[in-house]
Amino acid sequence: MATISSTGIGSGLDVNSIVSQLVALEKTPLKTLALKATNTQNQISAFGEIQSQFAALTDVASRISVASTWGARNASSSNTSAATITATGTANATSFSLDVDQLARSQSGSSAAVAPGTMPGAGTLTLQLGTWTAGGAAFTPGAAASVNVTVLATDTISDIASKINGANAGVVATVFNDGTNERLLLQSKTTGAAAGFRMTVADADTTNNDNAGLSRLSFDPATVDPLTGLASGMATAGIPVQYAQDAKARINGLAVTSATNTLTDNIPGVTIKLVATTTTGYGLPGEVKSPLTMAISEDVTPAVKNVSDFVTAYNKLNKSLTDLTKYDAATKTAGLFQGDSSVVGLQNILRNMLGSASLGASSQRLSDVGLERQLDGSLVINTAKLSAAANNGTTLQQLFTNDNKDPLTNGFALKFRDLGRGVASSGGSVKNKAEALQKNLDNNTKEQTKVNDRAALFETRLRKQYSALDAQMAQLNALNAYVTQQVATWNKSTA
Repeated sequence: MATISSTGIGSGLDVNSIVSQLVALEKTPLKTLALKATNTQNQISAFGEIQSQFAALTDVASRISVASTWGARNASSSNTSAATITATGTANATSFSLDVDQLARSQSGSSAAVAPGTMPGAGTLTLQLGTWTAGGAAFTPGAAASVNVTVLATDTISDIASKINGANAGVVATVFNDGTNERLLLQSKTTGAAAGFRMTVADADTTNNDNAGLSRLSFDPATVDPLTGLASGMATAGIPVQYAQDAKARINGLAVTSATNTLTDNIPGVTIKLVATTTTGYGLPGEVKSPLTMAISEDVTPAVKNVSDFVTAYNKLNKSLTDLTKYDAATKTAGLFQGDSSVVGLQNILRNMLGSASLGASSQRLSDVGLERQLDGSLVINTAKLSAAANNGTTLQQLFTNDNKDPLTNGFALKFRDLGRGVASSGGSVKNKAEALQKNLDNNTKEQTKVNDRAALFETRLRKQYSALDAQMAQLNALNAYVTQQVATWNKSTA
């Protein structure tokens, strides 16, 4: 008997159509699952926006919870050629006079001129940092230990300069060439009276304070040549010397000194850079002062920007939560999270926090500084009230940054910062909701796979059954044809 190769041939039934329809009925649950999957995917996307906006609000709150982000000051000098001024947020708004009497400077000196390549002689140079009295009459060593530099008989001025620099003695050595001769120049690395230096010599010729041998490079005005009774070496008369000195100024007539030309510790939060003297004949009977006026005023720009950033971030999140939880009666459309307890609960927490108080400041509620809540939960800035608060010292800053060690009464920046960190942390409501939505989508995918697997098995079973039916019908049809033929033949033979 021939093999049936296509289901339905033996039975004459449209088996493919029958099977397709029965399988389609078996897959009916997929429509519901697909709709649920689409809705869940939309919820995941929408909640991702909520997470992003909540993180943005948390970032703003974290940034403005630090007092330093609120303080800004405008600082000005009436003569920037003589002194400049800058101020941090900790500085008080004020003004004061400044006299620049003396600038800080380093010590410098040079040797007498010698022919290029000259080798002064062997011995040891000893460098010591300290303070000279006026004119080099006496030297007081500083706390740092003296440094010895060994000089060989074959060392040139250039070699000696390299050795001094390599000794890290607080002095910089340079070789100056005037086109004909060379000089050894020495300068202390820093400014200030205590940055002076003395350089004594242990000369190989055993005479340490004359103008011969290595002694030509000494700098010790307090020690004189026994033959001439005069200072020798770099302190020889006629060789220019600059002694180190502190900066001296007067703020509102009060004397201040500094080892550098930058004053930083005299007024909290204020830095003054001295550029040129303003006092003529300082310390002399006929001195003439030309004081500067230094002014510091509050800059409210950062404070207003902080509040504006907070309102913008909050309103964006509030609008998303409102749109996703509302019911539109006109279109009879529900938001993706209408009635969702976790999302509605988050919305309520934010709004309740908005209406809470911050203790420790003269303004305790956001409405006190012009942040007015609307019926839809959003915030609108009352510019006049905000401007008044911003110009009222640190009132606005305290409302946001006060740390009372109590989440209920802390400043609003701390409240929203801590809330954001909590709900986004492991186990927090935002993270839990996001994980729950993803789990729902994963389960939906598994259910769709199960329905498709069941339908595939059902189709296989149906086609197997119809194949068996076709085989039986083919046999019956063949038997029927045979019987019919035999009856017809029998009828002819008996006619």
